[in-house]
Amino acid sequence: MAEAFAVLGIVASITQLVDLGLKVIHRLDEFQNNLDEVSKSFRPIKAVCALLVETLKKTKATIDEGCLSKETEKALLPVIEGCREQIQLLDSMLAKILPTSDDSWRQKGRKAISSLYNEGKVEKMKSTLQYYIQTLTYYHAAASSTLQPLTNARLVKIRQWLSAPDPSENYHRALKQRQAHTGVWFLESKEYAEWKTDSSSFIWLYGIPGCGKTILSSTIIQDVLQYCSEDPAKVVAYFYFKFDSQEQSTALMLKSLITQFSRYCIRIPKVLEALSSAAMNGAQQPSSDALMQTLQQLIKEFPAAYIILDALDECNGRAELLEVLEELAGWKLDNLHILVTSRKESDIEGSLETFVDERNTVCLQSALVNEDIRTFVRYTLSVDKRFKRWQKNEAVQQEVERTLMQKAHGMFRWAVCQLDAFEKCLSRSMVQKFLADLPGTLDETYDRILCGIDKAYSEYALHILTWLAFSARPLRIEEVTEVVACDGEGDTGFDNDKVLEDASDILKICSSLITISIELVVEVLRSDVLGDPLDERRGLGFLYDLDAHNPDKICDVVRLAHYSVKEYLVSERIRRGPAKDYSVQIAGSNTFIAKSCLGYLLQFQEPDLVHQYNIKSFKLAGYAAKSWTSHAQAAERSEAAMNRLIMKLFSLRDISLLITEAGADVNTQGGAYGTALQAASHRGHESVVERLLEAGAHVNAQGGEYGTALQAASHKGHERVVERLLEAGADVNAQGGPMSSALQAAACFGHENVVERLLETGADVNMQSGEGNALQMASSNNYNNVVKRLLKAGAKQ
Repeated sequence: MAEAFAVLGIVASITQLVDLGLKVIHRLDEFQNNLDEVSKSFRPIKAVCALLVETLKKTKATIDEGCLSKETEKALLPVIEGCREQIQLLDSMLAKILPTSDDSWRQKGRKAISSLYNEGKVEKMKSTLQYYIQTLTYYHAAASSTLQPLTNARLVKIRQWLSAPDPSENYHRALKQRQAHTGVWFLESKEYAEWKTDSSSFIWLYGIPGCGKTILSSTIIQDVLQYCSEDPAKVVAYFYFKFDSQEQSTALMLKSLITQFSRYCIRIPKVLEALSSAAMNGAQQPSSDALMQTLQQLIKEFPAAYIILDALDECNGRAELLEVLEELAGWKLDNLHILVTSRKESDIEGSLETFVDERNTVCLQSALVNEDIRTFVRYTLSVDKRFKRWQKNEAVQQEVERTLMQKAHGMFRWAVCQLDAFEKCLSRSMVQKFLADLPGTLDETYDRILCGIDKAYSEYALHILTWLAFSARPLRIEEVTEVVACDGEGDTGFDNDKVLEDASDILKICSSLITISIELVVEVLRSDVLGDPLDERRGLGFLYDLDAHNPDKICDVVRLAHYSVKEYLVSERIRRGPAKDYSVQIAGSNTFIAKSCLGYLLQFQEPDLVHQYNIKSFKLAGYAAKSWTSHAQAAERSEAAMNRLIMKLFSLRDISLLITEAGADVNTQGGAYGTALQAASHRGHESVVERLLEAGAHVNAQGGEYGTALQAASHKGHERVVERLLEAGADVNAQGGPMSSALQAAACFGHENVVERLLETGADVNMQSGEGNALQMASSNNYNNVVKRLLKAGAKQ
């Protein structure tokens, strides 16, 4: 019918619909004039019809004035058609159940009873028409809006403050890997079609490791982007949880979704202004509760909003993510459509099955995915230059395709690795041997690749895989050429003679386990990822410029080829197999990387070795300077050698952490943190704090950016450091620093356990500062549990 409307013309269609709406209103008015009342169930629908007619008239006027684009007019057609269907249904119903003055009492009684049975239908019509009115109103407002959401200074400032990761790089990288015509089976499915149009829809796609979920996600995102591109009333936001980056937390996902939706706004949403204001005009980062409230209100701004989340299983803190998804579904917003992908992990399944309808839980079965794998294998064998020697031998191509498909069992990743291995086949006999000896599983495939690494390269391979598995961000290829020269031992654990001369040798060493891709590198200094902004003011601050925002820099970036690679490297399974020498563990690997970074940086203690003009020749310097702390915090806590290197580095960076075998003065004042104890407390280095206290550090020394060591630890929520400082006699009510007291610092950033411990020690719950008291700070950031505890302790509002 929408096609008929298109032929008729949008203006004529609206005119007809206005006439139909007036007819229904007239029928209700006539009935009221004759019988002095309208059935209770029909009173609201009359008001909605009147509002619809007025909205349609405004829409027609907007079109007549030439304010709507042809694309928007086309997008209006299904809305107009939907309105027409609802009004016709209502008109037909009224003819059957509204009594007339000529009806007998029996006829009136029957109609009265019939009207009772139709109350539910009337309510549904009312709800549907209200949605269409909202949509028409949005089109009208969009046509008259002068806001440029991509360039508006206020929105740009808010987005910069949120510092959300941009998922578009992940999207484009995955899309490049997609083979044409794959994933079509899902795009043409009934489930997907209904998800795009049904109210409050939610789909979960799950599958085994390596079945191509991320590629399918990107195929879906591309389709939804196209679906929304010509309709200003439809918006889309998406996010990838990636194992090899910092972009894995729920908070970063929420920030990213808010950022993306803000780019579609036709007015500056008050909720975004409120979010920034509540966080002291951007001086602090918002709480998860505040982000959720903002996202909910932002979604309500649009007639239709689509959210696509890939790889839930790769999220850090899945419990929080699953709670957020349950809350999103619990909003029951008719305009919200959510699609997520993951492996079938027990915690994910247990959570999602409580609010996702079984018919919207889609398993990526072998039978479905195998056809996509076949398309990929066939295309790769026929056009990839690596297989040029076989591209005139159709029999070999068919045999390889047939054998791979028999054993793929829905594993895209397995098929990719086998094709990489097939590249080495130089003769038909080698092809036969290759096909007869295919590994049965992904684990066996990885064992074979690892055991096949030349022993001369094994140390290099282990270093590369360790760094790629646990790096704080994806590494550039020039950085990887230097990580192989870091041994993590000694004060300068870097041997320049071990640096790879040819970066392409990285692929030769690790083959199918890694990928190298050309990417636009945009590294923005962000406190929640890189640490405190104070870092830029320290002695080696210019090192940070190496990773600073550089939108024009195109780099070769090295990554593990797939999440399953990291998963296998850290698993119990590899330790029981032939590739056990390549087993890596979280704490031990982070210890190794932290020591490597520290050793690398300790090169620079020679005053003439490095300066701002030659620093770029030290490829790993920027990463080491910014990321050693995140590795140290995830490292083995009892690692004495690492702690000694940290103390040396603090000394080097003019933070005056001068514990050495020579017995330096641990209470020397200076630097951004004032004292060595405050620096170590802020960073959460428990062992360093312990040794400083043992060496005579003054626990209540004043100075530096955070006033005292206790406030520095409370600001960051380092519970065990707080406990140790209190045991050492830290003054719980000492004043100074940006938050005035330790309690205010802990309350402002929602550190509940620290707040509890400080109150138990006698913290003054009503101490005031320029920003207010602890209760006001916790309230402004929506830390409800902290607020409750402070009120219980006698905080005054």
